Amino acid sequence: MFPAAPPKVPGLDIYALYDPCFELGGDFYDFHKFEAHNVGVAVCDVVGKGVRASLLMASIRASLRAHAANIYDMSEVLARVNRDLCADTAISDFATLFYGVIDAPRRRFTYANAGHPPPLLIRDGRCCHLTTGGGVVGVEPAMSWRHDSFELLAGDAILIYTDGLTEALNFQDEAFGPSRLEAAALEAVAGSANAEAAVRRVLWDLRRFTGLQKRFDDLTLVAIRVL
Repeated sequence: MFPAAPPKVPGLDIYALYDPCFELGGDFYDFHKFEAHNVGVAVCDVVGKGVRASLLMASIRASLRAHAANIYDMSEVLARVNRDLCADTAISDFATLFYGVIDAPRRRFTYANAGHPPPLLIRDGRCCHLTTGGGVVGVEPAMSWRHDSFELLAGDAILIYTDGLTEALNFQDEAFGPSRLEAAALEAVAGSANAEAAVRRVLWDLRRFTGLQKRFDDLTLVAIRVL
């Protein structure tokens, strides 16, 4: 259900990692190649675990792929995915979803966030949060979302993740949390020349914090570096 490899896009370095806590998980990431070297990126976290969450994940992935192939307005894409989900599932079945499209030739990133942990835009040693959007998908059929866009600059990094990262616990039941993630991301981007190295550095900081403590949630990380 996952891409065999990140897309090759001129001017970008992309890397993705998925680490489930059980055999079947409810996270997914996906990429959509459009014409003119545009690429869509999605990261989703479905409520629950196991078979039910995996089936829900597959349904959302299929709906997103179908609508994203024909509609550029991501607010409308999320609205249609939401209606599909509301029509066929219980009210307790919902998901957080981040979807963005990179216009590589123009170096422009347009995104909408449906209740997902805000991805980090790391630029000039500072973190910005990509929050524009609305609530989770799968609860209210008439819900709508806003989208935002910004120019990408050389050296920028975007880190998209699921809450399995920030909610991971150590043996004192302390969560890794957003502040530790920001600090780890800043160090990873400053010390890493590519997206894969940055992701693995963040995971190394996470594992140093949690030790051998068991994880109870799936973990997904997608990193995009602007060359």
